[in-house]
Amino acid sequence: MEQSTSVVSTISPTNLPNPTSTPVATIRSTPTSMPAATPTPIPQTQIPLPEVSLHVPAQWREKVEAILKDPQQSKTRRWQIVSDANADVRLVNESGQLIISQEPLVLAVPFTTEWENISSEEAENIISQGHNLITVMPWSAMPQGHRALRIDGSFPADDDYPWHDIWSLHAAPGYEEAAGELLPWLQAAGSKPLVHLLAVGDIMLDRSLGYALQQGNLAYPFAAVSEKLREADVTIGNVESALGDMGEPAPKRYPFQAPLEAAESLALAGFDVVSLANNHAMDYGSAGLLQAISLLQEHDILAIGAGANAQEAHEPAIVEINDLKIAFLAYVNVPVEATTGFDTASWTATSETAGLAWADPVQIADDVNAIRDKADLITVVLHSGFEYVSAPSEPQVAAARSAIDAGADLVVGHHAHILQGIEFYAGGAIVYGTGNFAFEIDGPPQTALFNIWLDEDGVRQIDIQPAIIQFGGQPRLAESWEAPAIRNRVYHLTNLLNAR
Repeated sequence: MEQSTSVVSTISPTNLPNPTSTPVATIRSTPTSMPAATPTPIPQTQIPLPEVSLHVPAQWREKVEAILKDPQQSKTRRWQIVSDANADVRLVNESGQLIISQEPLVLAVPFTTEWENISSEEAENIISQGHNLITVMPWSAMPQGHRALRIDGSFPADDDYPWHDIWSLHAAPGYEEAAGELLPWLQAAGSKPLVHLLAVGDIMLDRSLGYALQQGNLAYPFAAVSEKLREADVTIGNVESALGDMGEPAPKRYPFQAPLEAAESLALAGFDVVSLANNHAMDYGSAGLLQAISLLQEHDILAIGAGANAQEAHEPAIVEINDLKIAFLAYVNVPVEATTGFDTASWTATSETAGLAWADPVQIADDVNAIRDKADLITVVLHSGFEYVSAPSEPQVAAARSAIDAGADLVVGHHAHILQGIEFYAGGAIVYGTGNFAFEIDGPPQTALFNIWLDEDGVRQIDIQPAIIQFGGQPRLAESWEAPAIRNRVYHLTNLLNAR
């Protein structure tokens, strides 16, 4: 999208706080978007009110015409859309007393650009003069494969973000009442709900982290990152172990079982949805799997990708946040263990046996199609690929693309134990590998928190927050000198994926 000087010329920095709405009770969240005002039908009167002329920009005309034709709109107030800028009421791209909408005005760059932050002074110069790499636009208009730069460290969703694209109504003297009647209708039309999803990779609360939990330190595994985990509207991860004290270990190289306290620890950290579709969830058999699901449910965490039978394993978890319904599905497809010959596919749930949802591309497409009418957004969680290989495997790509082709908006992956790239595919986003997160394992300590903002159109932006897994498995946020290399590694892998 090219820069629009007509938009930029009417923008000014603002410190107005973003209005907030009340989230659904089952999800702890701080809403991230300006809510729509609820239009109140204008009371009918016996005497028709005088006609009011209304001037609207081209990008608003279709919405305004639909409002004026709405049967709930009063017929006593007649509106006439005109081209005259001196109309009785004008919809203008600037601040005023009757604000219709305000959303962040962003400085957008290609996603893999090695540039994260800009000063307010630099931003002001670019907004007024332009830049060959940066496009200035409303955040909701940013195209796929781009991201917004931070300004003085502030992200577009932050309350202190300095630049906004503001639309308001200006009324000529004597027409203030008419403008006030129209205002809530325009606010409803101009609102675009936003959801902040945070995704992390493999969580394994056995070994040292499990020992800390058994000693009563439930906050320990996520102590250094829990504040960030709780900031999101919905936080998801992959529980890479059995959970509880039931069952017998499977005949495989590394059977993991997190203690009973793990479910409460996950809840305290802020997790809302976790996948059990992986190669360790049934390390202690179906008894251990079903106990894990039960323990998670006791702490209001939704488990996906596993269940007492195939129907439950393929059942979506649907949450509603800021008037958007988001469905979550989860699947696993990993190779046979080289040392033991163990095949995770043997854990596939059937109509009569507990187990996992196997990542068959045709089945994924069927599942996504089955819930498209039940949710505004669909996220598929995928445990697949080769361990310690940065390129996604063929089955991994096939499963992920099948989900997007069927209508999913986002795929979040893990299993490789390292970070992988992001593919922007067919209008959706595939985060192939989120790496380890809380895991005592011999492997690279570099990882990340993936902050993902979604609106009714799908993924608006992905922001990578680098992190480090410390000795013993506890994650922490990366220091300023550690972060660039982690981000740039993901950017490099992303360039490779999107070049093919």
